[in-house]
Amino acid sequence: MQETIQKILEVVVHAPSGENAQPWRFVARGDKISIFNIPERDQSLYNYNQLGSLVAHGTLLENIVVAATAHGYVAQPQLFPNKEDKNLVAVVELQETSGVADTLYPYIEKRCTNRKPYKKNMPLSAEQKSELTKAQEAGSGKVQFVEDKASVKTLARAGSMNERVMFDNEFLHNFFITHVMWTKEEDDKKRLGFYIKTLEMPPPAEFMMRLFLRRWSIMRRLNKLGMANVIAKMNAGVYASSSAIGAVVMSGSRLEDFVNAGRIMQRVWLTATKLGLSVQPLTGVLFFMQGIRVGKVEHFSPRHLELIKSAHQDIYHTFGVSGSNSIAMMFRIGYGGAPTARATKLPPEVKFAE
Repeated sequence: MQETIQKILEVVVHAPSGENAQPWRFVARGDKISIFNIPERDQSLYNYNQLGSLVAHGTLLENIVVAATAHGYVAQPQLFPNKEDKNLVAVVELQETSGVADTLYPYIEKRCTNRKPYKKNMPLSAEQKSELTKAQEAGSGKVQFVEDKASVKTLARAGSMNERVMFDNEFLHNFFITHVMWTKEEDDKKRLGFYIKTLEMPPPAEFMMRLFLRRWSIMRRLNKLGMANVIAKMNAGVYASSSAIGAVVMSGSRLEDFVNAGRIMQRVWLTATKLGLSVQPLTGVLFFMQGIRVGKVEHFSPRHLELIKSAHQDIYHTFGVSGSNSIAMMFRIGYGGAPTARATKLPPEVKFAE
């Protein structure tokens, strides 16, 4: 059983996480795998109350559910089984089965974030949308898509407010820069953060980033000329090239809802990969607001708060979400082709207990 669990975990760690933080470790005992959050891996403003990491754990958990079938098991997860240990996100029990492997299994290691511009004027087919919306079977939520050009542009602008604020805010700018790996060798060694090639910048933009924009003293002066706004507008144009922008909508905002949102998101992403589609999460504004709602505003200027709140309102209004429902994830989807580079993953940190 240890060998099987090791093989499963080596595959499932190819899951998305904020800043590629990979905030998980495992303890395996018999046919059970305990999954623990590592909170110190991500202490960013995007991760109030570790909610972003819980979404990441949901993507990991869905990978386990899919991968277990390829080894002759059904994975039965139990969320937050020990109220005394908030970092114990789930315990998964593996039960033998004679069923067939999930058809999404081959795509776990192929799935990646694709930040390229997508092909314009190429809508999703009815068959593709049908396959993608089946992902809601993975948890207690639903997937919605917006496809009309005006609404996609509105959501693209709202999503780009993440970059507008990030490049105009010393704290966020420096956080981002410290998570960029500037060479492949550095990325292969650390396996955490963003390898710069995964950001899919045009060569002139990458040159500017390496020489000038990575230094806050220079960025601050350029912002007086509107540089952060220019970057946001460029990214909004990239996001607007998408076939659609989607949202994972949950019926509540409990910790379990964020884990289940991650499961749904991963099911969508794996399905998109199978269909030859590209995906990029656009979650910055949504996760900023998790902290802002409870008064965590010390790192934001009044102007930045105004931009974030307005963008957040546009997102909810465009998707028609209100009441107790919440949008846990927003993402763009379309035809981006092969990515230039992929995030490098750490091997699973697993302890086998007797």
